[in-house]
Amino acid sequence: MKNWLDRCPAFMHRLWFQLAVSYTLLSFCAMTLLVVMLYGLDDYNDFRTALTLDNIEKRVISEKLTVAQAIRGADNTEWWNKARSNIHEKLINLEGGSNDGPSIYRITSSSRPEVYIQIVDKNDHLLFSDPPNLPKKVISQFAEQKNSPAAQSTVKWLAKNGPVWIDMAITDVHDGTIGRLRVLYIAEFNLWVQLQSILDFLLNTWWSVLLLSAPIGIACGLIAARYVTKQLQKMNEVTEKWRQGNFEARIELPHDDVLIRHSQHLNDMAQDLEMYLSLKQNLAVGDERNRVARELHDTVKQKLFALGLQLATVKAKPVVMEAAHEHILEAETITREAQHDLMEIITQLRPTGTDTSLYERISMIADDFRRRFDINIELYHSDSGKFNAHIGHHVLRIVQESLMNAVRHGNATNIGIASKIDNDITTLTITDNGKGFDPDKKTIGFGLTSMRDRVRDLPFGTFEIKSTAGVGTKITISWKNES
Repeated sequence: MKNWLDRCPAFMHRLWFQLAVSYTLLSFCAMTLLVVMLYGLDDYNDFRTALTLDNIEKRVISEKLTVAQAIRGADNTEWWNKARSNIHEKLINLEGGSNDGPSIYRITSSSRPEVYIQIVDKNDHLLFSDPPNLPKKVISQFAEQKNSPAAQSTVKWLAKNGPVWIDMAITDVHDGTIGRLRVLYIAEFNLWVQLQSILDFLLNTWWSVLLLSAPIGIACGLIAARYVTKQLQKMNEVTEKWRQGNFEARIELPHDDVLIRHSQHLNDMAQDLEMYLSLKQNLAVGDERNRVARELHDTVKQKLFALGLQLATVKAKPVVMEAAHEHILEAETITREAQHDLMEIITQLRPTGTDTSLYERISMIADDFRRRFDINIELYHSDSGKFNAHIGHHVLRIVQESLMNAVRHGNATNIGIASKIDNDITTLTITDNGKGFDPDKKTIGFGLTSMRDRVRDLPFGTFEIKSTAGVGTKITISWKNES
């Protein structure tokens, strides 16, 4: 027993249990509403079925003998009270149902009937009235109907679904008329009375409705909990991939799922986190490139410069030059090429997060290539735009790689760099007059692969290369502008 009590709090916090309770209450409310509707409609039909002229007449006729006895013993109040009580009881509690079985409906479930009685002798003198003082409206109705031609027995509607007028002759054993019984019966369907009757019914049967609702609620709770758990498991699998560093995975749930907004929020969060980590990685790479460039500049470049000075000093000595003229010139050439290569490496490692614009930095790279390789580079910039450090870094590296390929592998002498901005799409084209190559036959090297990888890191980046042997090469890249 103690273990069970210890488990109760945890058990009640289970998702399926909470959903089962919710669905049970929902089912209970739905079934209660259904009972109210069906019960109300059924009672309304029973009300109309019970409130018929034949049914009313049958109830009144059953008391004719009591009324006759009261008229004969006019001084005996006991018979008057008995006649009044019997007529009231049968009309106020008018029942509907078949004669073969018990009555299942009383008119008091849907109405508050009113019964007004007058008994007169054969000379139309009033012998008894209930209540003694009739309302004015009822008196006028009695007077109006009393002046109508009297038949042996009259039962009729005074208005459609309205008051019922009963006028019956009371006879003795010899069928002689000794008086008349007049009754005005008013019974109208009352919604408030009907609701009270339904409420009383529900108070006695709520436990039955609850017992019927519990299995439905438990079944719906288990099904809903399983469905929700399955969707949450999908979300957990994707978030686990995010934890492992795979931010390309996305949560995919049915479009009509209640969790779609939460899954979209998580997908947006994953995208923002991926961009943050990429930016952080780029910053780290930039810092490392800056550090390496600074170290090369302060160490290797200085030593190469010192080596160049030493060779220049050696060239000033005729004795040494006569002995090793060719070797000294060759060493000087190698030193100069090493300095150029080192400057190229330092330039490529130089961080791009400066205050200068992207086009200004492309112009600086073009100037460097003009000076180093004695080639013609034309720049065509139709618009000036602002780009973030991530875009600028990749574009500059693509430009550097393209120019280096054109010079080293294509032996180009003229290169054109053109850019344009159309709405939020920037297009950059690099064209050269080098020897070109056949893209279908030539093995793609690391340089082109690196450029394609960088373009994929650009927002909606595209990469296209066209080359014809003996004509030249054209490289086109485009991306979506993001400040």
